[in-house]
Amino acid sequence: MVGVIPVIATVRILGTNALQNERARADSALRAELQAASQELGQLGDDAANRADDLARSPTVQHAFIAHDRATIKRIAADSPGVLFYLGRTRVAGTRPPVALSRSISLTVNGHRVGTVVATIALNHKLAARLRQAASHAQDDRLLIVHERTVVGTGQHVQLRGHTVEIGKQSYRGLLTRVPNAVGISLFALRPNETINASVQPYRRRIFYAALGSFALLVLVALMFARPILNTLGDFRRVASQAATDALTGLANRRSFDDELALEWRRAERVGDSLALLLIDLDNFKSINDELGHQAGDAVLKRVAAILDSGARQVDLAARYGGEEFALLTPETDIVGARKLAERLRSALEAATIKLPNGTEVSVTASFGVAVKGELEHAEQLVTAADEALYEAKRNGKNRVVMADPRPDAAAATTA
Repeated sequence: MVGVIPVIATVRILGTNALQNERARADSALRAELQAASQELGQLGDDAANRADDLARSPTVQHAFIAHDRATIKRIAADSPGVLFYLGRTRVAGTRPPVALSRSISLTVNGHRVGTVVATIALNHKLAARLRQAASHAQDDRLLIVHERTVVGTGQHVQLRGHTVEIGKQSYRGLLTRVPNAVGISLFALRPNETINASVQPYRRRIFYAALGSFALLVLVALMFARPILNTLGDFRRVASQAATDALTGLANRRSFDDELALEWRRAERVGDSLALLLIDLDNFKSINDELGHQAGDAVLKRVAAILDSGARQVDLAARYGGEEFALLTPETDIVGARKLAERLRSALEAATIKLPNGTEVSVTASFGVAVKGELEHAEQLVTAADEALYEAKRNGKNRVVMADPRPDAAAATTA
């Protein structure tokens, strides 16, 4: 399942990028449509201005305005659709469209305005269709004239949010431009979002099937190579474990102990914690091997290791130090705690009954040499002090705990 996540993420990213690219292409096309429509509308405005100017320059129109000849003005207006005629401020002829652009020319006599000729361009759905035809466009594209958020010709309300334009229940990708010299009037070029999404769908399907094929290939490769890889990792873990563990007892081996001692010594030096070491040697172990055999000796070593390991804390390290000798490294333990721990383990070993492979049972004892970091300067000194205390325990009768003096170069040891 983990392999599915990057595949799904890739499909989504590529799909999103494709949609963004398609929107950018739509924006470019809509921008071109607006530019062409604006140019066409500008040309219509120029034509209207020329028509108004031509009428204003006509001697007949000028004479009618000066004479206030309303009948003549109305006759001229009948032959000039879309043109309004004003005497002073009063419109005497022509009908103004509901929404329109206008170009006007004033007639003056001796600096006084006597009349105005206004040529209009009706802004309606017919004009919108004409402007749409002025530029190349996609089949579903729309070009609308909007007056104060209302579509001219239909009366539909326009909602604008960024590049999203909503008209009724339809959502569009849209751009707009203001119409010059026309308050509240804009041109909208629109493309349905549905059309944009539909144009991306074939690409999205190709991405999906490509990703699906990639995932299938990934699964196939995983099935082919997973077992060898897992086997290799398992072998690596076993080798690493064997390198750090004593094969017979399952405790840490001498190499692992030496590494841990170096680490704990540095930590104790850095934070100022105490550190204790217990060296344990089985008493008269050679006689067990000689009289009962090496299998019996191995059984004793395993049982002793289990007792030591169960009596230690999780932060302690129990190790087989060599032969019948064991070590227990106890961080954050002072001389009092180390003595109590050693005595508890000594008593546990003395009380234990060990069952041998041949069905017989034996008991063993052990001697303990205990040293604490104290004023010692090197980890080797800690080992030496514990070893000397262990030797003292052996010399003084075995099955006992001897504490090393924590002072450097001290030869004294105390028996617990």
